[in-house]
Amino acid sequence: MNKPINQANIDRWSGYTDVYNASRPVPPAILKQSIMLYAPAPQVVVDIGCGTGLSTQIWQGTAPQIIGIEPNDDMRNAALPGENIEYRPGYSNETGLPNDFADIITISQALHWMDIDSTLEEVHRVLKPGGVLAVYDCDWPPAVHWQVEQAFAALHHQCLQLDKPRGVVQHDKSSYIRRFRAFGKFSFLREIVCHSAEPCTPQRMIDLALSQGAIQDARKEDAALQSAIDAFCDVVHTHCPANFDIIFSYRLRLAIK
Repeated sequence: MNKPINQANIDRWSGYTDVYNASRPVPPAILKQSIMLYAPAPQVVVDIGCGTGLSTQIWQGTAPQIIGIEPNDDMRNAALPGENIEYRPGYSNETGLPNDFADIITISQALHWMDIDSTLEEVHRVLKPGGVLAVYDCDWPPAVHWQVEQAFAALHHQCLQLDKPRGVVQHDKSSYIRRFRAFGKFSFLREIVCHSAEPCTPQRMIDLALSQGAIQDARKEDAALQSAIDAFCDVVHTHCPANFDIIFSYRLRLAIK
């Protein structure tokens, strides 16, 4: 039986890797530290839905083999090289990797775009016994200023309304642990919450909004959206100084095979 793959979810990430790489957060050290409490000496780390490799790079110096799996050619071709890192085309439910292969499989900011049931089957197949699945996301928008956050959320919501006719499917992130439990093949589940403060500028704050797939899709379809983007930019410049800190809140879900 063919496994479900939603091409609309994949295609939406093409055409803006420069903005993505310049603005998106690199996963903080505390995430890696938390994952390694459950897999302290990994030999193989696989990062599924790795995008441009921001979430893959953090494993340099930790494991002798690091593989990023990414179905979008534009994202994968823009991935930054690194020691012991290899990027391969593939899907979350068709990685092409052997059975009992990986000590750690990570999925950063991406599981909600995947078919969860078939992805869990593939992850369970590829993980070694005792291996760790680590799924994590940061909350959007980051904590910065209430009026900036309000404007960010309003712009994003406006753009999301255009996603359904395109066939884009997004899953509820709050359902992950329940879905992992219903899968029934993991021996242990755990959720960890952590935070990371990062330096920011008004331009980075704007680019963080423009790195959202829904906003990029909407820009391609509706030129009139630019006025809403310009209004968001005005709010950012009004309330954000030249340099300031933002806080990303991360939710890490762990599952042990």
